[in-house]
Amino acid sequence: MKLLKLPIAVLGYSLIAIFLSATPAMSQEVLRPISPKFTPDPQVYSGNASGGLPLQSVANRKANGQCQGLTQQSANHSLTLQKNFGFLALKLISDRNLSLLVQGPDGVYCRSGKNPELSGAWMAGKYEIWVGTMNGESSSYQLTISETNQ
Repeated sequence: MKLLKLPIAVLGYSLIAIFLSATPAMSQEVLRPISPKFTPDPQVYSGNASGGLPLQSVANRKANGQCQGLTQQSANHSLTLQKNFGFLALKLISDRNLSLLVQGPDGVYCRSGKNPELSGAWMAGKYEIWVGTMNGESSSYQLTISETNQ
């Protein structure tokens, strides 16, 4: 076999490439669907941000707001709003600068920085939520969802 004549280093690199391509993408967390006056308020979820894909390339249309950093291909979270909200706030809490990208029925919105937040009136529908880091390194965070100004 020709494979046996390959240097060990080449074989090792080939096996690493095969392993990495077979590694599944991080799974998306489907959050509990909410309607106005949900309890408890705030809803708090924990997550881990990482990846090497520029956030700007994730959205299929131009994002409203500052969008910097790197993320993974699939959204970190998926949230369904069962009814319209007059006010809803999504906020990331972390000891690092992060980016929050939300793609939903009324557009794509992004905020970057220390504890980024997207708040205001929200339409009913499904929202995909990506969390990015400035350099692609792994970072833990908490995502809070509230009907009050946090």
